[in-house]
Amino acid sequence: MNLNGSVAIVTGASGGIGRELARALAGREARLVLTARNVERLAELAHSLRAGGTDVVTVAGDVASPSTATAVVEAAGERFARIDVLINAAGYGPPSPLLDLTADMWEATISSCLTGPYLMSRAVLPTMLAAGCGRIVQISSIAAKGAEANRTAYCAAKWGLNGFSLAMQEELRDTGVRVHVLCPASVATDWWEATGDPQSATVLGRMLTPGDVANAAMWLLDQPDHVHIGELVVGHDRNPWAD
Repeated sequence: MNLNGSVAIVTGASGGIGRELARALAGREARLVLTARNVERLAELAHSLRAGGTDVVTVAGDVASPSTATAVVEAAGERFARIDVLINAAGYGPPSPLLDLTADMWEATISSCLTGPYLMSRAVLPTMLAAGCGRIVQISSIAAKGAEANRTAYCAAKWGLNGFSLAMQEELRDTGVRVHVLCPASVATDWWEATGDPQSATVLGRMLTPGDVANAAMWLLDQPDHVHIGELVVGHDRNPWAD
């Protein structure tokens, strides 16, 4: 896919993986529609990208809200009259033993990691189907390929995201719209430091970087339209949690 001049939507763009995805797409001369809940950080990113010559539209909001999905697609239509790429990078999933996992924590995790991608994917499809082409990249996790203690909600959400996305692939197989699932291992983002996990300072240097994930996503988008890569797992060269 030629990203030069394309229109790409990135959710969770204010930090971590989403921010690096936006920068990578800008480096490929894509035009961007960025959404996130953190208004200040979203504005800072947009300012820096515009300074580099990228055409950027921002929409602040929670991707788990149908109104945000509608607003993002409307903003893309009004500014660019097309949507070529959607990357669902927003996600939330703090570790917690099951007995300490509250209903609110469960709902927040499922909403950001699964409901958000559902709403955004469904919102962009009419435009992509009308054009007969488009790419959707779901940023899942290696947690969707196995199980992790104290991550029941996150594993459930990411397993659900993979199942949703694989079913989408079958439904859209003959439409020209491609759906890719990207499953990275642990990524060194600010979120790990915010957890207060005493291991975080040690393991951060052994994790994937947000740039690694962005590079993998660009590789998926670079594949020609007749090549369908349904799922890509990106791991570490060593166990970051090993002593």
